[in-house]
Amino acid sequence: MIEIYKKLPRTNCGKCGVSTCMAFAQKVKQSRNKLSDCPFMDGDISRDVQPDPDSASFSNYEQVSDALEKEATGMDFKEAAESIGGMYTSGDNRETIRLTMINKAYELRKEGLFENDTYCQDSWTKIIVYDYVRRKGSMALSGDWIPLGHFPHTASHVKAFQSSAEKKIANSFKNDLEGLKRRCAEVGANEAKGKTKADYFCCFELLPRVPLYLSFWAADEEFDAECRILFDRSAEEYIDIEYLAYLVERFVDKLVYE
Repeated sequence: MIEIYKKLPRTNCGKCGVSTCMAFAQKVKQSRNKLSDCPFMDGDISRDVQPDPDSASFSNYEQVSDALEKEATGMDFKEAAESIGGMYTSGDNRETIRLTMINKAYELRKEGLFENDTYCQDSWTKIIVYDYVRRKGSMALSGDWIPLGHFPHTASHVKAFQSSAEKKIANSFKNDLEGLKRRCAEVGANEAKGKTKADYFCCFELLPRVPLYLSFWAADEEFDAECRILFDRSAEEYIDIEYLAYLVERFVDKLVYE
């Protein structure tokens, strides 16, 4: 995905139909989009994307991941786990922090991030988890729910991203409320009561202290289906908003496509 991403303009213009270049690169990697779908790029996913060891962008990803890994693994694991909602364990001369991201279990050890007892190779997963751990957010949930684009200092593409994510869910389940409920339950979302009278409301943990709230209104004779995704205002203390946008894109794809 990184090799594809570094070939894109990285302007998050949305002209390809996907709100961020990062999310577009992921779709190309999964063969759901072609590289040529980007209006600024010629080519097809069928052509190999060759690594460029001299690429500054690729080098920067590795450098960021390595730097964050050193910082995260050098922290007091017990203190960090309490702050981020992870599970701290120790024994056999090993300390770990266990946490889930997008319903996948990860284990942070002093050697780095592991998934299924194997060192994680996905740079973006490592960067997001390491950054989440090192932030050690301490703000309690405020109960004040806001859209992604309402966080301070967010770029305009984040608002477009939010709209695209909501529309994708609304269009996919517009006449299938029970299907949405079933899929939400399958990905680990919990049905709850919202602040609005939606036909369906659920909560999903992107990370232990970063909940996503989904409200859905099914289509009827007068109105199209509608979906709203909100976050607790405390989210920005725990995660970079750009990373949050990427996690929402992954959540929506998991809900709709997997």
